[in-house]
Amino acid sequence: MLIELLYQNTEIHLLHSRLFATSMATVISFILAMLLFPPYIAFLNKFQISSEFEKTSDGPVMPAGILFMVIIVFTTFVAVRINSYVFSALIIYVFFSIIGAVDDLAKVINKRNIAKGIISKQDYQYKADGISASLRLFLYITISFFVAVAAYRYIPNINGDVNLPLVSITKHFPSLPFWLFIPFMAFTIAVLANGVNFTDGFDTLATVPSICCFLFVGIISFISSNSIWSNYLLIPHIVGLQEILPLIGAVIGTLLAYLWYNSPPSTIIMGDSGSVGLGGLIGILFIFTKAGFYLPIVGFIFFLEFVSVVVQIGYFKLTGKRVFLMAPIHHHFQILMRQSGLYSGEFHIKSKIAWRFHILSVVCLVLGLVLFLKIR
Repeated sequence: MLIELLYQNTEIHLLHSRLFATSMATVISFILAMLLFPPYIAFLNKFQISSEFEKTSDGPVMPAGILFMVIIVFTTFVAVRINSYVFSALIIYVFFSIIGAVDDLAKVINKRNIAKGIISKQDYQYKADGISASLRLFLYITISFFVAVAAYRYIPNINGDVNLPLVSITKHFPSLPFWLFIPFMAFTIAVLANGVNFTDGFDTLATVPSICCFLFVGIISFISSNSIWSNYLLIPHIVGLQEILPLIGAVIGTLLAYLWYNSPPSTIIMGDSGSVGLGGLIGILFIFTKAGFYLPIVGFIFFLEFVSVVVQIGYFKLTGKRVFLMAPIHHHFQILMRQSGLYSGEFHIKSKIAWRFHILSVVCLVLGLVLFLKIR
């Protein structure tokens, strides 16, 4: 909004450009994060704010998600022109980040209770020792449901239309009825919140796939908001969608700075406060671009992690046996590589898995763009 106010007072047309605002949001958020992460890390270290019971060879285990939220929201309000798309996306992001932050806080408290002897170490289970999984899922779906209903009611282009891979909208542009679209939207947001959370296991593992997903929705938003380009490429024309671009820029800038400090060995982790909020934001942005059915392609890593957990739990409850050595699936690969004896230590194993997931994410991004924009 600050950039828009400057434009209104100066009439410098560059300030009215969404590409300029997005670039500025990316740079501002990156600089802010680079400046704020060191004192934030020092603060967490000073007060021993850690969400895991034991430190690992990866370094400190302190959540960065709250700082994510502060930087992203601040930068967004500097650069965007608020409309219903931006407002809805921020609601999902902020509320989901708060849920993750409460979960992180509960883990910190439980860790300290172990040190005091109030609870046993055996009772402490990372990723399950904060808010219960069922309560988190209930909160994800409830918040997503109310945002979905409001978006369907008040945003003209959120009308149930969905864009299918390999199908031209001139031949087949299906529209889901209200009773089906609302659960679809809520389910998509909840799945992505869990998927990113499950992926956030090794240094940088969830970061590059997240950046790829945000790049996808950013490119699609820019093209979809232009009637000439969208008509030429046979994709839905969505008026006002370009206003989410500075928000996407703010997220990418923050994640790039986070990569600086999270690169192995990390000095800080994303935490539930970061991964859950980013996952929910990715989910709603894909719905806004009518690209929900492209999420299994572009966000393949997140769906792979989510499905691996669901399959592992479901199959174990039915048979008492496991499909994977451990879930989420990156731990399955970790154990396999450890058993192979080909790697000198955990650092090399985790780095190898992370880099391969990153490469696969970039390939999925390119595949998703080609399918969405050209192959129909």
